[in-house]
Amino acid sequence: MAKVFIGVGHGGKDPGAVGKVREADANLVIALALKTELERHGVVVGISRIKNENDSLDEEIKEANAFRPDLAIDVHNNAGGGDGFEAYIQTNSYRKKSLAIAEAIEKHVTVLGQRSRGMKTKKNSAGTADYYGFLRNVKAPAVILEGFFVDSNDALGFDVRGEQEALGVAYAKGILDYLGIKYTGDGRKEVNATENAASCDKVLSGVYTVTASSLNVRAGAGTDKKILVAIPRAEKVQNYGYFTELDGVKWLYVLVIHKGVTYRGFCSSQYLRK
Repeated sequence: MAKVFIGVGHGGKDPGAVGKVREADANLVIALALKTELERHGVVVGISRIKNENDSLDEEIKEANAFRPDLAIDVHNNAGGGDGFEAYIQTNSYRKKSLAIAEAIEKHVTVLGQRSRGMKTKKNSAGTADYYGFLRNVKAPAVILEGFFVDSNDALGFDVRGEQEALGVAYAKGILDYLGIKYTGDGRKEVNATENAASCDKVLSGVYTVTASSLNVRAGAGTDKKILVAIPRAEKVQNYGYFTELDGVKWLYVLVIHKGVTYRGFCSSQYLRK
């Protein structure tokens, strides 16, 4: 049975990066969603913390090595005013497997509409080993995941629990792909769009109100795409800047919670008011 260790960055007295969200809090939500999905698919999971508590890097590394995982993930989020997901991979003997894990995860993160900044490496000042202790000292293929930037508009796509959980599920899907375990659908009550947005303009980001008597949220841009749900006038939808333009009309890629179900899909901006 496959074993995965999850390091949850920061916690307790260390909030990590702070901006539109607190990194330590988001890290935990993402990591717990990742843990749940992996366990639901039969993976044995070790995790460095399950609540907001002090969680030093040295403790994480000791716990990871004691667990003897097949692979290890360290969950973090970024700061510095950028935009997008990125992963740091190992440069040691685990490099090939580390890269394969990161690329498998990246594929599912981009399905959410999050852009990727790619796979990165960083060595110490002497150039003799990985800069990051988690990558340098964990005795398994390991990856550090930086999901989004907490101090820029990038965080608007991940500033509520459901969106952070969706990122954790995306991580799980990638890990399952790498492990050769078939994904059976997530345990959350959610319906996802089947087509990604073509463009992104952060100026469009915000909460919109439905102005039509009923508005269809579709699996893709265009009236020929499958209807996921019809939402009534005055209901709210959230957009993070992603859209596809057809015949001069912007179809916004939105998130909406309707009768307890979370939908991600497209609807025409003609029937929305910001």
